[in-house]
Amino acid sequence: MKILLLITFLFIPVVFINCSEESATIKPEIRIKSITVPEGTSDETQAELTAVLSQPFQEDIVISYSTEDISAIAGKDYTAVNQGSFTISAGSTSAKISITVLPDDLFEFTEEFLVKLTEPDNATLIGQNITVRINDNDDYTPEKDADGYITPDSYPEMTLFWAEEFNGTSINTDTWTFEIGDGCPNLCGWGNNELQYYSDEEKNAKIADGKLIITALKKEGYSEYSSARMITKGKQEFSYGRIDIRARLPYGQGIWPAIWMLGANIDQVGWPSCGEIDIMELVGHEPKTSHGTAHYNANGYQYKGMGYALTDGTAFNDQFHVFSVLWEKDIIKWYVDYNKFFEISAETVGTTYPFNNPFFFILNIAVGGNWPGNPDESTLFPQTMEIDYIRVFQQG
Repeated sequence: MKILLLITFLFIPVVFINCSEESATIKPEIRIKSITVPEGTSDETQAELTAVLSQPFQEDIVISYSTEDISAIAGKDYTAVNQGSFTISAGSTSAKISITVLPDDLFEFTEEFLVKLTEPDNATLIGQNITVRINDNDDYTPEKDADGYITPDSYPEMTLFWAEEFNGTSINTDTWTFEIGDGCPNLCGWGNNELQYYSDEEKNAKIADGKLIITALKKEGYSEYSSARMITKGKQEFSYGRIDIRARLPYGQGIWPAIWMLGANIDQVGWPSCGEIDIMELVGHEPKTSHGTAHYNANGYQYKGMGYALTDGTAFNDQFHVFSVLWEKDIIKWYVDYNKFFEISAETVGTTYPFNNPFFFILNIAVGGNWPGNPDESTLFPQTMEIDYIRVFQQG
């Protein structure tokens, strides 16, 4: 009996699992991140995407790929690939794909194309469509007339979607609504301890010589200061575009002109969740510096912005200047007289990025407030902001 039991026990180890063979059948994962590349003005550049393998594999991994237009056009913006392939060599964990980006000298939107991957037999692709963004870096040569900087009536590959030229005899109430008062009772001082009372009277806002004139006055109306604030909410709202605004700005301690936008869903989600795009702000004691800023909610109020200081002249009041944003899906760029000075993106803001929704315009001059401080004996009145036009161009 003892001998039989021993024989049975000795035969048990004959049944076992070959763990090394099973692990060899596990497919590694391949990841490729979307990238942004500069366009270039005279020389071709290369969009290099890196394929990263989760672990080495004992055989070569060959991946086929092709390209597909989104807003970038093959043959014009990049060189198409119809039947390309790349190899991650046995034992390696990465390889590169290189696609040629073609230069031009057009001032245009950021453009995109897809790299479409075909999953190989011996690996798993994590994402089969990879986006390549071509970031325009061309400058438009600004032009001037006797009154200051001007912009063209058109841009290559852009269509004039909407324009307010202020050429009538009165402010168009089909486009503009006046906000009246001091913000009370809900938002006294308009949330910034401002001192002015906004009115819809001609002394504070009118059309003259083909321009909108907003005027801040002292000791007028219902308050020590009066001004105007005009919005396009519910009348003209936009998602994306190149926005050019030609304006001459006021100055002086406590003077706070702004050309800006708010998310059209403000009544539903509130501020700052709706988002705010400040195309131009200026605090009057710094008359040579304008500011571009984005405000939003990312686990609480956040903002990102930057100032632009004139390199010639003494103030933004000396002549007309052009304030622009190039606003696209997931990215906004700010310009003064075609000089880019700031940008934000969905990547830098995060998952609460609110700037892919419709927005409306706001034009106003505030007097006093948390940022500029109050007027003093050096502040001259009246102060005016002149806006020659607002133009919105869109791609296509």
